[in-house]
Amino acid sequence: MERKHFFLQGKTYGLLAIAGLLSFASCAEGVDEESFDAGVRNAQLESPVIDKDCFSTITGTDGSESLKLAWDVVMGAGGYHCVIDIVDDPANPVNVVDTILDRPSLTFAKLEDTNYSVSVSTMANVKLNNKASKEASVLAYSTLVQGIEIPEGQEISSFVASNPVSSNEEYAYILKGGVTYQLDAPVDFGLNKITFRGDKLNPSTIIVGGNGCITTQAGLKVKFINFDCTAMSSKGLLLLSATPDQSLSTESLGYKADGANQNGYVINDVVLFQACKVRNLPHGIIYGNKQPWSLRDFRITDCIIQLDSEKGDTFINFYGASGNNGLIKDMAIRNSTIYNIKNNSSNYFIRWSNSSNAQPKKIFGNSGNSANYVIANCTFSKMMAGKDFANNMANTNTINCEIVNNIFYDVYRLQKFVQSQWKKTNNWGVNNNTIWGVTKSVDSTDKSKYATEEDPLFAGPIDLALDFSQTNVNFKAAGAMASEKKFGDPRWFE
Repeated sequence: MERKHFFLQGKTYGLLAIAGLLSFASCAEGVDEESFDAGVRNAQLESPVIDKDCFSTITGTDGSESLKLAWDVVMGAGGYHCVIDIVDDPANPVNVVDTILDRPSLTFAKLEDTNYSVSVSTMANVKLNNKASKEASVLAYSTLVQGIEIPEGQEISSFVASNPVSSNEEYAYILKGGVTYQLDAPVDFGLNKITFRGDKLNPSTIIVGGNGCITTQAGLKVKFINFDCTAMSSKGLLLLSATPDQSLSTESLGYKADGANQNGYVINDVVLFQACKVRNLPHGIIYGNKQPWSLRDFRITDCIIQLDSEKGDTFINFYGASGNNGLIKDMAIRNSTIYNIKNNSSNYFIRWSNSSNAQPKKIFGNSGNSANYVIANCTFSKMMAGKDFANNMANTNTINCEIVNNIFYDVYRLQKFVQSQWKKTNNWGVNNNTIWGVTKSVDSTDKSKYATEEDPLFAGPIDLALDFSQTNVNFKAAGAMASEKKFGDPRWFE
């Protein structure tokens, strides 16, 4: 078994960017061998006891998280040797820490959904004639949310209904890696904060039946799953609940007392699709279900989502809510490819319920009077080819937007998404995008303000239903600007 070094494998695991966060207390001048004296001499030392209670999470001012590992002092020690590996693939561990410490603690970057092997041994103290520990203390530590595994062969919605959440903390329903499951009815996670995940290295597959979908009224993270939606009829792979709980109303949450003037319901925890693949989606990825739902934080990251939609519904759809209320406050779509194999001239990519009510303060109150919309490093094809990219966006200067490094192919009128009063200064803006029209010519405002008109010259094919078992589509760009500046989903760069 070969243990790969952190810095050499950073590209594979995306770790180089966080290498600078690693900050352990090492002794560059040599270990002070008398710092743990306490009268211990001529002794055979033991390794410190390492358990899960030795770990704590530290949150930085920028929201990033680190893990602190601390253990009890071993008296008479000459220091400690600490080795930490990522063991998501046990046959190919990736080293992230290998250091000598003169104190019983260190801090390193915390990665989500990651399995670690932690080894700490006590070093000899030559001055005190104390011998190093014979064996290291070794601990398996995971940042994966814990929960229950759905057995192979179980239909998902019935299993979840029969095994309700029994924890007030975030809880996981876990699919076995590489296994195919069936979802024949709505799987309802209710008011529970759920991670619904497959295996990071060997994603699970869900065959979504005609009535199948996911529904929730709480935070939800969907990760490492392939969804085959060929038979699905639901208006969204994710439906927000048709019966919102009153505890989530703008009044109950205190937003109306803070200046909100609309009735509605809010999910405050993140709703996320991460590292998922979707095949033959006939409608949208998320639908507000005609209820006045708003989300504080919605994200799509590292996904490939393929639509088979000629007259299906809007991709991110909050239209038709009672009271004309429904929006997302903070939205980020990153490092993803979203494409349609049909020409859809009937629907939008994003649609809120009503532009006059889509100002964040009307739902979230004065304390929530801002929104952030990020679309970065994505490839879009035929989304939607003959219809405006967005509808019912609020034109207010409390909204920040960052739309950068994207390829928009056969996409019409970005200007209906990017409103004139949105903030596009400092770290925010709309730049480094290319756009190309096929079904319709590129809108004059789009190519004068928001993107460079250029055929990306995709290697192709780009009009095939996604095959989970192989990369059967290819959105690698050969257009000069897109290829040289590496616009679009990074997975197509190589």
